[in-house]
Amino acid sequence: MSLSSPETWISLDRRPGETLRHALRRTLCDAIRSGALRPGVRLPASRVLAAHLGVSRGVVSDAYEQLRSERFLEVQGRSAPVVAGLRVQGRPGVSDQSRARPRYDLAPAVPDAELFPSKQWLGAYEAAVRGDAAVGWNPPDPCGEPILRIELADYLGRTRGVIADPELIIITPSSARGVELLLAALARRGVRSVAVEDPSHMERREQIRAAGLRVVPQPVDAEGVVVDGLEADALLVTSAHQFPTGLQLSEDRRREVVRWAHCTGAWLLEQGSGSELSGGATPGRALQHQAPGRVVHLGATCHTLAPLISLGWMTVPRSLVRDVHDVLASAEASGRLEQLALARLISTGDYDRHLRRARAVYRRRRDALVTALNDQLLDLGLRFDLVGTDAVIHLPPQADDQAIARAATRARLRVAALSTFYASSASPKGLVVGSARLRVPTAAAAVSLLCRIIAPHL
Repeated sequence: MSLSSPETWISLDRRPGETLRHALRRTLCDAIRSGALRPGVRLPASRVLAAHLGVSRGVVSDAYEQLRSERFLEVQGRSAPVVAGLRVQGRPGVSDQSRARPRYDLAPAVPDAELFPSKQWLGAYEAAVRGDAAVGWNPPDPCGEPILRIELADYLGRTRGVIADPELIIITPSSARGVELLLAALARRGVRSVAVEDPSHMERREQIRAAGLRVVPQPVDAEGVVVDGLEADALLVTSAHQFPTGLQLSEDRRREVVRWAHCTGAWLLEQGSGSELSGGATPGRALQHQAPGRVVHLGATCHTLAPLISLGWMTVPRSLVRDVHDVLASAEASGRLEQLALARLISTGDYDRHLRRARAVYRRRRDALVTALNDQLLDLGLRFDLVGTDAVIHLPPQADDQAIARAATRARLRVAALSTFYASSASPKGLVVGSARLRVPTAAAAVSLLCRIIAPHL
């Protein structure tokens, strides 16, 4: 399959402060992730694509090389690159094995879509269509529907102590898109480096690099992200339920982080999603409450409702609003009816009721996983730590946790290797297992299978 003809759809849509190389890398990366460029598709030769885009061949060659190093592309000799058939960011590839529905789904940090309140959502959506159809005649607000921003300001203030004027809340099509827009706005303000917790999701590190910014991995200890030695223009931080450690930022560390931001003029980007359903301790007040002038608080529905409903939002310091607005001017708008439906879901109390029901389900599944791990891991001489609805199984240093995770996939058991969340190759070895999609009656059987897979690797 080839895209080498001049009619290829690939184009360059540069964002503010973005280089040609980063724009092309982002475009191709997004297309591969979305499935528009499927594994096995042959991309145009660098010379052909460069002529099509009107850029130098070096721009295309550099973008291809970056994607090859990240294993998005495969290159054989001097042939044009081919989209790789590898798993990307935990998503399944196209092999028959990865397409098969897992027998036991212990994937961490993934909500159960079957708990989605479909009846309440459809009712809210239908009410939005009937009651607010006239809104379609008005031009959309690039910052989001005013009614949703008002509801979110009240909700975030009530549940997390976020100091949020509705005018300072921006609605985005998704959590990932919100981070991209925010990074572009920060780049306009001179930000060149962003520190991230180590360990953390790879996705955020890739987004920072795609924005043309330098990633600064910062270690995490028992109190949260370590501030000593931190040198960056911004810090992406989790105040509640850090992934994959499950830690909350301690009060002392919160004060250190805020003090660091004020002293250095750095921005704090607070990830607030997911903690509502963590199954552990209550999230408590957001970091933004302590420094509303330095903290951007980020949230999304993909963690609390379902990945299908992917609206995101950010509460922006007043001094940063103009830069975000400038970036929004050229960005796609979020779905208006989805925004109105979410506003109704919050205002009627259905959103809170859904979270309470889901928390109860996740708590039972977490307890079942813990019981099974306690019963069976001892025979292997292994220990684990509970981190919300997830657990980290600690492996000896010589164990290859990524090989174990691949073996589990072949056995139709989904788990994650702990080392994949670290920036350094010298990372602790372990498995991160989740209970959000675990069915209580199958917990013992799932852990038994996992133990049989682990045993030969010890």
